[in-house]
Amino acid sequence: MVESKEYSWRWVTADVLLSRRACELVYAKLTPATAAGLCIFYDGENANGEEIIQLETGGLYNCEFAPPKPIYCRRGLYVGTVTTVEGIFVQWREIPQGIGHED
Repeated sequence: MVESKEYSWRWVTADVLLSRRACELVYAKLTPATAAGLCIFYDGENANGEEIIQLETGGLYNCEFAPPKPIYCRRGLYVGTVTTVEGIFVQWREIPQGIGHED
């Protein structure tokens, strides 16, 4: 049996709250606008949440984050400190309410 999952995606160009509830960060790809680009992902609704990962590039190269398993974010998903980027492609999956997370 093949399980179908609904994924959300967004092209991010500034700090943004992507999810207000538990979700899984599946994939991200940063495309710099100049010789350097930076963004930080947080488990939470703002930059006060727990830092998950920083994506940074020191040249005109894309920076890809493709974990072998999705990263569980129990308090939401926020992308902050977005500087000198063309954009960041982000994929995540919200966890339906009432369903616990399986490790």
